[in-house]
Amino acid sequence: MNDARQAKEGKMYIRSLKIRNFRNFSAAKFVFNQGVNTVLGENGSGKSNALYTLRLLLDESLPRNAVKLMESDFFRGLDEWRGHWIIIALEFADLSSHEGCQTLKHQAGHMGGTESGSLTYFYRPGLKVRQKLYEASGDRDSISEVISGITLEDYEIVFTGKSKADFLLEETYNRLVGDFERLVFPDPEDRNFSEYGVKVFPIHEEISFTFVKALRDVVSDLKNSRSSPLLSLLKGLESELDEEAAEEISAMVDDLNSTISDIDQIKKLSRGIQTTLYNTVGYAFSPVVDIQSSLPSELDKLLQKLALTVGDNFVDGFSGDLSELSLGGANLIYIALKLLEYERKQEVEKAGQFLVIEEPEAHIHTHIQKALFEKHSVGKTQVFLSTHSTQISSVARISEMNILGFEDGKVDVFQPANKLLPLECNRIERYLNATRSALLFAKGTVLVEGDAELILIPAIFKAVFGLSLDELGVSLVSMESAFFEHVCKLFGEERIRKNCAIITDGDSSIVSLPQSLEDDTPYQKKCRDSQSSGEHRRKALDDLVFDNAYLNAYYAKYTFEVDFILEDNSIEVVETLSSIYTKKSSIDSVSAKLKSSDLSVYGKEILRLAEKVGKGWFSLLLSEKVSSRTYIPPYILKAIAFSCGGRLSNQILHKMCVHRLLNPMPIMEEKDKPIEFFKSNKHDKSACINKFLVACPDDNLTDFINLLSR
Repeated sequence: MNDARQAKEGKMYIRSLKIRNFRNFSAAKFVFNQGVNTVLGENGSGKSNALYTLRLLLDESLPRNAVKLMESDFFRGLDEWRGHWIIIALEFADLSSHEGCQTLKHQAGHMGGTESGSLTYFYRPGLKVRQKLYEASGDRDSISEVISGITLEDYEIVFTGKSKADFLLEETYNRLVGDFERLVFPDPEDRNFSEYGVKVFPIHEEISFTFVKALRDVVSDLKNSRSSPLLSLLKGLESELDEEAAEEISAMVDDLNSTISDIDQIKKLSRGIQTTLYNTVGYAFSPVVDIQSSLPSELDKLLQKLALTVGDNFVDGFSGDLSELSLGGANLIYIALKLLEYERKQEVEKAGQFLVIEEPEAHIHTHIQKALFEKHSVGKTQVFLSTHSTQISSVARISEMNILGFEDGKVDVFQPANKLLPLECNRIERYLNATRSALLFAKGTVLVEGDAELILIPAIFKAVFGLSLDELGVSLVSMESAFFEHVCKLFGEERIRKNCAIITDGDSSIVSLPQSLEDDTPYQKKCRDSQSSGEHRRKALDDLVFDNAYLNAYYAKYTFEVDFILEDNSIEVVETLSSIYTKKSSIDSVSAKLKSSDLSVYGKEILRLAEKVGKGWFSLLLSEKVSSRTYIPPYILKAIAFSCGGRLSNQILHKMCVHRLLNPMPIMEEKDKPIEFFKSNKHDKSACINKFLVACPDDNLTDFINLLSR
């Protein structure tokens, strides 16, 4: 089919993937577009599981028994897997009537003149079990007896096309599968084809599917006769060779086998083995052995013996065994072979062409990651790519992303561009491309205005609580305040359902201001202007976060530096002065101002210091002086608590408590610390935390824990 006709008719693609009760997916929906689709998520969030569901329905290279699942494949949050169904459903779009798509449209296409269709995989109890559940409906004891007797041998695998039921909806699942709370199960003889669909055979013949697995031990895979992608490329190659040349090669191999077998040393070794057998077991029981060269003369088998020789580059000209190649080089060769396999498949007209690449970033240089992604982001093939690489995510379109969030053993799937305008998406994408931000992978995000907060906040948190923000799954992201409005749109009920906190300055004046603007001194005018800007910024942000449960803004009363010293942190600031001044008189003079009890004095001085050396450098100097005695400003504690989703595990909180007790604290003597209680109750983490709250009511950690809903 030429490109013009293809553009006119469109190309069939997968519009959505729905997963019910599979591994760490309870009820999840992925939304896909034509072209490249990126599945992002932290390690262990379910990226591989999501791609595997595509393979279950579409990948002919999977072993036949792969569709027969195990107990461990059921959603781990089910109290009891027996009786439940695993359901995986694909929705197709642009099922046109051209020749390559006719069979698939007949099997999967919805009625009514639409160009959509569905393919659904059911892993469910067989008819006899479902009949027993139906007959026992309402009887708790009978239902329990039926369910307890179910084994995997009672399960069947069914593929259907044309199903219109949304099994992610509880009402639909309860009606068509069974209500396990009310103990009501449907009659299996009621075959509602519009909802369950009609049985179909696998559609492997109708589509082209290439899977590039995550790169772990590539050298081993390339050498393995069963897994090497080179072998699939060599298959059938003999049919393309000239017949006379093929016969000549076969004859040469036969001659070579004879020559090798007739070597005197080979013959002598063969006779020696035979003689040893005769002497050991006698002539009557001894098998007859010989040593013969057995290179295959059949051309198809001979081609399968070909192997790659490789070198790291063209410069030195060296070529050797795969094991001598760098790991990154081996990965690139593996990907190249799989992509060539994919390109070969494109030569055959199919209803759909799918390329699935799992975590291509493993052991591959960041520039190559980006080039690989951009190379395959265009074309008629639909691409599915999983990653936790910020290099790849930064160049991916958010309109083509599905982001996985993993919480309490269950995966949620987010579409960050849902209901955003193209211009809004473009602005966010430009920011992500420029910053390589990790905010798409974090469990929670804190947005800050600049380098000062980016440097100092993580340092204070680690010094005070003993754990890093990374250990809490929180990403701190620096941006200009102008970007808050754009990036914040990613977070919300309809897009990324993870908490995002904004930290910014309130910019209240640190000096008293006259009632009349005309009476302002130049410095007062500067303070008044900053205060006015802060008020406008606050109103805009309050409007932005209004009625959004996943977004909130937190404000310093003055500025980050002023609010830091306001929390009785003048000692840390004074300790930086030796890195800024060389004269003792200067250090003493500035130190006196910083220790003043007058806000207008110490506030003005710390701002002057930050301006003198630069806010970023000043924060770096301060980060070297913070300790467990440092106080974290309340607005920062509130922002981090919110970004954590309002809760942390007792294991994490217990570690924080232990850190506080083992290090100097600003408000408690060593003799008053409940250390003995922690030692004697070390296995009861909740009791230890409660004891800490009672014993240390004024501590920073107590404030932080009280902000969390444990």
